Amino acid sequence: MMRCPHCQAQLDEDTIYCGNCGQQVAPLQARGATASYVTERRDAGVSFIPAQRTAPAVPGPAVPSHKNTPPPQGPPPVRRGRRPGLLAIAILLLILLAGGTVLALTLLKSNPSGGVAANASGQVTFFDGPNGTGGTDALKIAVSGLSAPAAGSQYDAWLVDEAGEHTTPLGTLSAQGNLFSLNFAGTGSSGQPGTNLLGSGNVVEITLEQGKVQLPTGKVLLSATFPPKAFVHIKHLLFSFPTTPAKIGLLVGLLNQTRLLNAQALALQSLAGNGDAAAITCIAQSIIDISEGQQGSHFQQPPASCGSSIPTGDGFGILGTNGYATTAATHASLAATQSDSTANIRLHAGEVEAGTTNITGWVTTIDHDALQLLSNPGDIKSIQEIVALANHAFQGVDANGNGQIDPGDGEEGAATAYLRGQLMASLTLTPRL
Repeated sequence: MMRCPHCQAQLDEDTIYCGNCGQQVAPLQARGATASYVTERRDAGVSFIPAQRTAPAVPGPAVPSHKNTPPPQGPPPVRRGRRPGLLAIAILLLILLAGGTVLALTLLKSNPSGGVAANASGQVTFFDGPNGTGGTDALKIAVSGLSAPAAGSQYDAWLVDEAGEHTTPLGTLSAQGNLFSLNFAGTGSSGQPGTNLLGSGNVVEITLEQGKVQLPTGKVLLSATFPPKAFVHIKHLLFSFPTTPAKIGLLVGLLNQTRLLNAQALALQSLAGNGDAAAITCIAQSIIDISEGQQGSHFQQPPASCGSSIPTGDGFGILGTNGYATTAATHASLAATQSDSTANIRLHAGEVEAGTTNITGWVTTIDHDALQLLSNPGDIKSIQEIVALANHAFQGVDANGNGQIDPGDGEEGAATAYLRGQLMASLTLTPRL
């Protein structure tokens, strides 16, 4: 047992520092020898409590003090992913951006500078102007869903011929309550119809223009296009047909010939009471020629004694397989059965067919009565029947007494059938977005 030379405290044999006073009591051992120490800080000073530790077997640097020892190196830190909050914010921003775009487009559509709402619509209907019949030279446009245009701007309508690259100005729409409308009266004068609109274009457009313009330059807001396949046969009815005299439309020819037939029936009525048999037979032959046409078995020019002014019709005839009534019915049906036909076309085509059926029945009876008059000019009953049925064939008849001539079987004549044909040409304007 050894003692500390300074404080006489008992020490172990291999002690280097006194555990009581802290003084060195033995020399330090060489590197590689066994040494042990644990440092413990106390309020009263520093004491060294022995502990066994084995130093490295090979020479090397001295063991560093714990004060200079760098912190232990662990595995590299794990890189964390994006925080969920940032992803949510990004998604929210995208939603807001998309919503803003939709709102901007909506505002653009309803903005007076754009002029048209997404649900805007309009109707285009065709009819004859006041200067003549049979021309389909006038139209009416009514549009809802347009906002008031900006100052200095207006809505203009145009009929465009895309194939011929020609545009017909129709005028400026005017505000009437919640609608914008236009009445185009045609270009006719002196009792003559103007240019047939169905032969002047295939598209109707509504544009927003600034100032008076001769051609469309502004944004196209609404448009309507005739269905090309069905439109071929609608034009055959109302504009032109290749085999008719002067290539007039089939319903136009039917209207003209039934009008002429009615006029001759009234002339016949005026002769019924005076006993002029020769004049009656002249009118009877005129009625036969108008009814049958040149292909008819009873067609012939009236005798020279009748005078050169007695009409015989245009030669095409109302009756027969190639006459106006049957051929018009055929092309109304063709328009209705095309792949691009519309419900509107099919509805009114059926009414045209019903009208031509009525006309065929009435005019067939008239033809028989006129043949009877050739051999019996004094047959008053036949004259009366011709007068009544000729008016039916031209004007129609209110058979059910409801105060109007209805489309369909039994009432509709050529005038009504012609109007139903024009309704087949009606168009619906929709937004050009």
